Amino acid sequence: MKDKVLLVWLIAFVFLGGLMGLAQAKVSGQCSSCHTMHNSQNGTAMTFDGGGPYRALLRANNCLGCHSDSAPSDVQAVTPLVKHSSDPGYVFGSSRGSSLAGGDFFYLQTNSDAKVHNVDELNNPDDVLSAPPGYVSNTDYGRGSSWPTNQAVSCAGTYGCHGDPAYQDPFASISGAHHQNIDRTGTTQPNGVYDSYRFLYGILGTEDNDYEATVDKTDHNGYYAVDRSSVNSYTAPNKGSINYLCGQCHGDFHAQVDYDTTIGSPWIRHPTDYDMNNVKTKEYGAYPGAGNGTSLWNGNYGITAAGDYFPDVPVGSNTGAVNSQVLQASGDAIVLCLSCHKAHGSPYDDLLRWDYTACTAGTQNANCGCFACHTSK
Repeated sequence: MKDKVLLVWLIAFVFLGGLMGLAQAKVSGQCSSCHTMHNSQNGTAMTFDGGGPYRALLRANNCLGCHSDSAPSDVQAVTPLVKHSSDPGYVFGSSRGSSLAGGDFFYLQTNSDAKVHNVDELNNPDDVLSAPPGYVSNTDYGRGSSWPTNQAVSCAGTYGCHGDPAYQDPFASISGAHHQNIDRTGTTQPNGVYDSYRFLYGILGTEDNDYEATVDKTDHNGYYAVDRSSVNSYTAPNKGSINYLCGQCHGDFHAQVDYDTTIGSPWIRHPTDYDMNNVKTKEYGAYPGAGNGTSLWNGNYGITAAGDYFPDVPVGSNTGAVNSQVLQASGDAIVLCLSCHKAHGSPYDDLLRWDYTACTAGTQNANCGCFACHTSK
């Protein structure tokens, strides 16, 4: 009888292990890197941020506890780091340093709220903004017509970016996603947070397997976007656009639903969801070049010719694929919010990818990303 029970357990173990392999779960290594059963080991607390014990048996109280270089080395080895204690060394157009695709929360340490999203987990509220600029109500996710007083944006949850916004609690909104996570590719509709792009609920695209720690024109994230013809064209699956995610909080900036009567001609805000193939015969067809098509960033990130993908001025596609060249077919060079901005933080005001004060019409230089698209200015 004992042998039969053992055999059943062995079969179950192999079966479950096979399922985990099929799911391509990214969480790996010792469970104790992230969790603790009793918050005690050799007479010392297992939590590493000065408190505890915490929900879900975690060793840190929030997302940044594990996703920063203040975490123990075994934790850092299995998590993407989005907050460094020293300058990660991002230099627009040439080097990411140790920062990843979304940028880094380090830049709040320069005492400039304008350089990062002041997520609640930073414990440093924005001194100027009380609500996201351009905020409008979003009935899809239960946010009200006005941003609640003293409500900070968070990493996850109703007032955050990651996780299921149906849950205000960041823990509940992200629950289970890490252990189910798969490597997302393309436009397949997600089933939940775990197979959405970067745990951004419902968002499509292709995830770079090292979060752009190494990056060039062939090695980067693939952002899903749509070329909108009207302000009301955000219906499924278009709500999988990375721009739609940004528009959930900054909707009035980018005509997310009904707030502007036109999205162009003339532009009243910088366009997003616009395919540069529509104006390929104009200066935009020379992306990421300058004037005569010779790139200001030639040799960086593998760029050698017009049409090469520029990871520091990324564009989206209606396939959400990783394209090494764009402006090759309709829908492969769509302007993103992320074309100009970082998601977490950058060295520059407004979370821009480059120093806007370095941009002067008629004087092109490699410190200004505007010239990647506006190649004749």
